Amino acid sequence: MEIESSIIGNEDMEEYNEQLQCLIASTEGTLPGSRGFGISPDVLDSSPGEALNRFAMSLQEKVEQFIPDIEILDVSGQVNTIEDSPDNSSLSAKISIGRRNEE
Repeated sequence: MEIESSIIGNEDMEEYNEQLQCLIASTEGTLPGSRGFGISPDVLDSSPGEALNRFAMSLQEKVEQFIPDIEILDVSGQVNTIEDSPDNSSLSAKISIGRRNEE
């Protein structure tokens, strides 16, 4: 899965973006003292469309737990299939975040 992100001009959101990238890049169960941190590799073990959906749901839960100041506004994706090998494909995701409104 390929994740692309960019935030320009807002230092607070840049910090959250770094935290989010760390969360996504970490495999669940590998961080001593915080075994729940990270994304389970099982979320990607399905068809690309289902994998994107499972990734989005997992990300939403993890962000609520580990980065509570932000919320996931949208997760969209694109499946890239290799012509010669339709069974091999990659998934690109775009994640939109915002500040969580505390009421």
